[in-house]
Amino acid sequence: MNFIAQIKKNYFIDVILLLLCLSCLIIFGNPFGVMFLCGVSLVIIILRRIDLRKHVVIRRILIASFLILGISFVIIESLVISELGSNDSEITDIEYVVVLGAGIKGSELSLTLQQRLDTSLTYANMSREIPIIVSGGQGPGEDITEAQAMSNYLINKGISKDRIILESKSTSTQENLLFSKAIMNFEGLKNPTIMIITSDYHMHRAKLIAKELGFEAYGISSKSPGYLKPMNMIREYLATIKAFL
Repeated sequence: MNFIAQIKKNYFIDVILLLLCLSCLIIFGNPFGVMFLCGVSLVIIILRRIDLRKHVVIRRILIASFLILGISFVIIESLVISELGSNDSEITDIEYVVVLGAGIKGSELSLTLQQRLDTSLTYANMSREIPIIVSGGQGPGEDITEAQAMSNYLINKGISKDRIILESKSTSTQENLLFSKAIMNFEGLKNPTIMIITSDYHMHRAKLIAKELGFEAYGISSKSPGYLKPMNMIREYLATIKAFL
């Protein structure tokens, strides 16, 4: 009876995890946080089916994998944290400001994107002659491009339309910077010096990609919503590994 009860208990936990994932997918769709939760739940379910006392090789592989995961996580998150308060506003030879997109709802700015733009406004009013590239394409649930929404916001806040350049094709950080560089190359700049405006958790990766593309990159980090930061930090860990690869 105890054996049967244990089996029922194990299956009950698995069913709860699966129902939790399914409920999150139905309610929230498939953003990173939900997919991460479902991935962790799936790993837990699989590991609960393996008797690690009998499978020595699998146990050693798992231990090694968790060690590598833990060490790499600490290293990468240390780099991410080192750029949380990045503020290179004292640099004087900036040729372009690049504001990276962060998603909109319909035509309304997300809180994260508004915080990036508010940071860019402060710098733009300090350096009135520097052109501003707003970079971001159009994704699911977006009625206009992120670049257009960003441009509208800056103009409404008093920035001259003539200073703003729209890059409206990109769908990733890599493309943000690559397509923005194409605009600068067209203007005759081969390896321009830029000021990146993006969220604090995102700055390290943005600078990393920019330098790989040949920019001399500086940055000013905007604050990000505190309740989103833990998940954003985890996402940056995975995205940084992808950038290195």
